[in-house]
Amino acid sequence: MSMITTENCHRGVFSIDDPLPGYAFPTTVSCEPLSDRLWTATDGIYRTIFAEGDEGIVAFDTFWSPAAAASYRTALTRVLPDREIHTVVYSHDHLDHTGFASDFAPEASTVLAHEETARVIEARGSDGQTVPTTTWSGERARVKVDGIEFELINPGPTHGSGNAAAWFPEAGVLFMVDTVIPGVSYTFAPDWHLNRYLGSMRRLEELDWDRFVPGHFWPMDRKGFGENLSFYERMGEVARQALADGVDPDHYASVDAYARERLTGEFGRLFRFGEYIGMNLMRFMAHEVTGGWGLEDADGDSKSTLGPATEVTL
Repeated sequence: MSMITTENCHRGVFSIDDPLPGYAFPTTVSCEPLSDRLWTATDGIYRTIFAEGDEGIVAFDTFWSPAAAASYRTALTRVLPDREIHTVVYSHDHLDHTGFASDFAPEASTVLAHEETARVIEARGSDGQTVPTTTWSGERARVKVDGIEFELINPGPTHGSGNAAAWFPEAGVLFMVDTVIPGVSYTFAPDWHLNRYLGSMRRLEELDWDRFVPGHFWPMDRKGFGENLSFYERMGEVARQALADGVDPDHYASVDAYARERLTGEFGRLFRFGEYIGMNLMRFMAHEVTGGWGLEDADGDSKSTLGPATEVTL
């Protein structure tokens, strides 16, 4: 593969003609085993997983830029030097996680995504984001590829389009991006489908797993997973109370002060609480004021239990 430079890198959705130095800056990706054949890779902020097949590698996502994707590839080749990346599985549609398969694994014969994710990617036409070659639909798909078996689960609207968890029962591992993460969410999380989010995520607690691997920062156990969801349940309650108390949802200083006064004692120990709690409450208040994010937030509640899985053999 040729070296990625500011001039020749894939441009995502950037329409300016100038060089993109941020997209050409390499990162340091480290890997650690989760089981005999399953690994997690991280650059300290972004995190994903990959599996060693009988003949090659099944890799999830692509990292956040062309250079980061290349760094991810380099890390995989250090761990599995005699294996080729033949399959890339997309978690969801967002470019910062799945935008650069053209840099990460241009030789991959299969790019797998939920059909909702695939529709967005094809319509977007982002430079560097490979359109999925294979799709699956519904809630659950049991995937068999190159001696590896896992389930992909779309528990309902959560974040992005077709966002799917990957469940490895034998390893006791559940992986899902941009839903549960350690501590307080670091952005406004604009397309979290909050009316459905908690019900959708609680459904994943039906499954048998010990470790949850998020798309950012470090893995956690089932207790940490549940505590994160409880935090967001509480955020919704505080957002509604703030509006009832007359807090202006567009005045950040007021929202931040309200959040700190009511939530520090309960949740101030959480990672990044001091940086982002005001943003989080503002996001929840905006949700209450506007009524949600499109059809996904308006279309009833999540089902209580997960349905059966379909078979996908690659």
